[in-house]
Amino acid sequence: MWTAKVVSVNDGDTIGVDLDGDGTRRIYQVRFTGIQAMEETRYSDDPAKLRGQCHAVTAALFVHRLMRAGRWRVRLTSQQPRSDSRGRLFRYLAVRTGGRWRDVGQALMARGLTLWMNEPGDPLWNDAYNRLGQAAALKHIGLFDTTTCGSGPAQDIPLKTWVMSDPPGPDTPDGEWVKIQNLDPARAIDLGRWWVRDSGLRRYTFRAGATLGPRQTLTVHVGSGTDTALGLHWRLHQTIFENAGGFAGTASDGDGAYLFDPQGDLRSWSIYPCLVSCSDPAQGALRVTAHPRGVEYAEVVNVSGRPIDLYGYQLSLGGGKYAFAEGSILQAGETMTVDVAGSPADDTALVRHAGIDGPYLRDSGGTVTVENFQETPIACSAWGMDSC
Repeated sequence: MWTAKVVSVNDGDTIGVDLDGDGTRRIYQVRFTGIQAMEETRYSDDPAKLRGQCHAVTAALFVHRLMRAGRWRVRLTSQQPRSDSRGRLFRYLAVRTGGRWRDVGQALMARGLTLWMNEPGDPLWNDAYNRLGQAAALKHIGLFDTTTCGSGPAQDIPLKTWVMSDPPGPDTPDGEWVKIQNLDPARAIDLGRWWVRDSGLRRYTFRAGATLGPRQTLTVHVGSGTDTALGLHWRLHQTIFENAGGFAGTASDGDGAYLFDPQGDLRSWSIYPCLVSCSDPAQGALRVTAHPRGVEYAEVVNVSGRPIDLYGYQLSLGGGKYAFAEGSILQAGETMTVDVAGSPADDTALVRHAGIDGPYLRDSGGTVTVENFQETPIACSAWGMDSC
């Protein structure tokens, strides 16, 4: 824990400070742990001269007001004191106002002014920031107000976004992806100059002419490959989406994907694991049974009286997630079998293959869960010493 005098507010997640007691006048740049503000394009000590992406100036001005209210004094904390690659200190930040210390990251997240950025090495506020961000998203405030920067293109077309963060087997860039679905039954949407990002600064911008037709889904693969009309490639050489560590409500890690229009408005997002108001229309409609010994497989049964479309859901196999493909519709009473091994090229309507080589489900115990991509459980099967 350190105390310091603030000498500059750089943007919504970075300040300059003079640390108390170090015997120097060195100015340290402090990057707030666990949050990500939109980027400035013009920095200035004069708040009136700040310029940046949509939402960037708003966050910076809020930090400026908090610093002034705290008389330019801050408390810095970290579980793992270190500098990042740019020489900045990663720290949680608090100001003292009204006789108590107030966490700046919580104040920003509660107003939807920053994105939650999972910090596995210093997770003190991970759950709190994630919950506050999800609550802000439900209220459609701050970044989650889709018209903050003005009415954008195709403003009334509903969109859905979801992320594969933990593919079966070893995590690789080629296994991670983001899907964007046009939910409108009749109208196409031009995604040219739109962009998708993770909670870090990595961004994929759609080329001019990228079009998503009615009810179509476009996949942005994190790794490399040959682009098609509905399958694009980010061409990154590392995985970017943090895995979540458990069922909804228990994990202190996870991540998110965010789709912005050309004006800078956040139009669709997926944050996982869900920690706030977690429910799904398919809950109670499915039953899953795991078969971990011998030939490994899981059976998913539609126990409702209506068809259930499994596209947009995944089967968590303990060490990875199997995503149900388009057309995975279970009629009332039907059973779908998902074999752990085998090639997806041999899939049929009711028999699917995860394509995992070798034994995968532990005989001694484990769980298999049907869940949405915010990791809200729909149905679960456990064996051995494990429980759902």
